[in-house]
Amino acid sequence: MKERSQFVANLSANLLSFAVSVLIAVWYTPYLIRHLGVGAYGLIPLATSITFYFGLATITLNAAVGRFLTIALDQQESEDANRIFNTALVGNVIIVCLLFAPAIVASWYVGVWFNTPPGYERALSWLFVCIICSSFVTMLNSSFSLASFCRNRFDLSNTINIASNLIRISTVVVLFNCFVPQVWHVGIGAVVAALFSMLGSIVIWWHLTPMLQIQPRSFDVATLRNLTSLGGWLLVSEVGSLLLISIDLIVVNKLFGAEAGGRYGAILQWSFLLRSLAYVIAGVFGPTIFMLYGRQDTTGLVRYSQQAVKILGLTIALPIGLVCGFSSSLLHVWLGAAFVSLGLFNIRLAAKKVCVPAIVTCLSGVVNLGLALLLAGPVGWGMYGVAAAGAIVLTGVNLIFYPWYSAHILGLSHDSFFRGTLPNICIALGVAAACWGISHYLQIHSWLGLVLCGGGVAIAYSAYVYALALTEGERETVLTLLRTFPARFSFVA
Repeated sequence: MKERSQFVANLSANLLSFAVSVLIAVWYTPYLIRHLGVGAYGLIPLATSITFYFGLATITLNAAVGRFLTIALDQQESEDANRIFNTALVGNVIIVCLLFAPAIVASWYVGVWFNTPPGYERALSWLFVCIICSSFVTMLNSSFSLASFCRNRFDLSNTINIASNLIRISTVVVLFNCFVPQVWHVGIGAVVAALFSMLGSIVIWWHLTPMLQIQPRSFDVATLRNLTSLGGWLLVSEVGSLLLISIDLIVVNKLFGAEAGGRYGAILQWSFLLRSLAYVIAGVFGPTIFMLYGRQDTTGLVRYSQQAVKILGLTIALPIGLVCGFSSSLLHVWLGAAFVSLGLFNIRLAAKKVCVPAIVTCLSGVVNLGLALLLAGPVGWGMYGVAAAGAIVLTGVNLIFYPWYSAHILGLSHDSFFRGTLPNICIALGVAAACWGISHYLQIHSWLGLVLCGGGVAIAYSAYVYALALTEGERETVLTLLRTFPARFSFVA
């Protein structure tokens, strides 16, 4: 019962954090475009996507820490937990120190590599400096933020996420109102938010895991080797993931210029939000999957994983269908008529089965890059070709390979997770089709119309899911979620 209650609190907090992110995106993107212009705005998502690649330096270390630390804490092995924690912390400090100077120097010349609006070359450099500094703070914070993950307290970490997002936006608004708006002001907001997030994570770490102490002498080479042996393949996987989900902005900027990059970057916000929703919901299941695997409870792991696939699919099917179906109306209301034409992994980590997925993901990223260049250039699809390439490759990997491989490493029949995935895809397509029909029949051109129509679809969808798609036990969980929302936030482990 305690685990179910905490799951409800975690899911509530994750959904609340996502809702705040949506509200921020709906207001913040048009706000930046109004003050900076489309071309200058496009430098912001471009800088953010580029700095993702700096995070690759810590992937080999941090990606596996959550698995090992969760298991060590669950088995009350304080000495092992401290050794893992301090090895990761010291390793991150060393990596940041080694990367800092080269990264700052590279940032100063970044305007040479990308298309920028005239006169914005130096502003782009300062933006990159700020975004990179915020990324380095996030790297240092990664060891402390693991406390809420290992203790399954996503309600606390999401409180910090919401607050840091609001601080980031508030900082930019203050700067824009006190000075002439500059693109690098957005970078200052990112730095302030990252520092606040780190402070909050340290407070949570201190309360949830008092047995973990900062002890540099606990750094252990053998532990580092153990962590990086798994993380090495995760690095390969992460390279492929970045080629899949963040290479498109670079391609658009290089092929079509800064103005096109700004238009594409604005639309990409919705893809990012939907992907974030999937990650935050999937992340709720991670600690339990690690603990079940550590206890060798294969039956419980299979049952829990199948439930995770079902809940994740049903949850994201609605927003995917709403965004896709109402895309033209949404873009018209949100950014104006000029934008309407653009409307068109926990089981593997727990089992340490990351080699094959890493290779497949990396190859998929290379295919995505090649296909994007082909469709955008020789085929003549322009920016639509970049988007189409990502859709084709991501659908193939996520719909076919990962469900099959996850079932394979658990010794299940190969269609075990397909049975939960395919119905959810059909549901999402059905929602999108219904929204598309409503949008074209009613010609929606206001936020009120979008809210009313979207709300009507959401109510009908919720009734369908509750009555037909959920089991009796799952309905009880939903009722508990509604009774306890908003989630309880406390430092009680």
